Amino acid sequence: MAFVDFADAHRRHWEDAELLFDHERLGNADQLYGFSAECGLKAVMVGLGMELGSSGRPPAKYLKHVHLLWPLFGEFASGHGGGRYAKQLAAGNPFSDWSHHDRYARKGYAGDEEVRKHRAGARQVRRMVQMASLDDTL
Repeated sequence: MAFVDFADAHRRHWEDAELLFDHERLGNADQLYGFSAECGLKAVMVGLGMELGSSGRPPAKYLKHVHLLWPLFGEFASGHGGGRYAKQLAAGNPFSDWSHHDRYARKGYAGDEEVRKHRAGARQVRRMVQMASLDDTL
């Protein structure tokens, strides 16, 4: 298995999502915003001490996609000295309606409003990851 680097994957998915968004490829941009946010959350969690298994997988409780991981992040971060990172995320879960299963959907499934909401959530995570990087948490 390739070496796991959640921070790098977070940035890569964000950059690709932005390229797709700019070219109105909203469905795939939407998926990548979700994966970007998920990887960013996991990057910070690892920086705060979450141990990964030998295959690079998080513990089962955190082996989730963003729509399920988002609500778990605040509790984890606060319990591991990262409350300031959890505070960077707005209340509520902007990914509550996001699903990795949508990768199978027809073109045009993702509406502009929905994608913009997921993009804003991914942007929050992006700022949090940047903060953690400046703090040498990552």
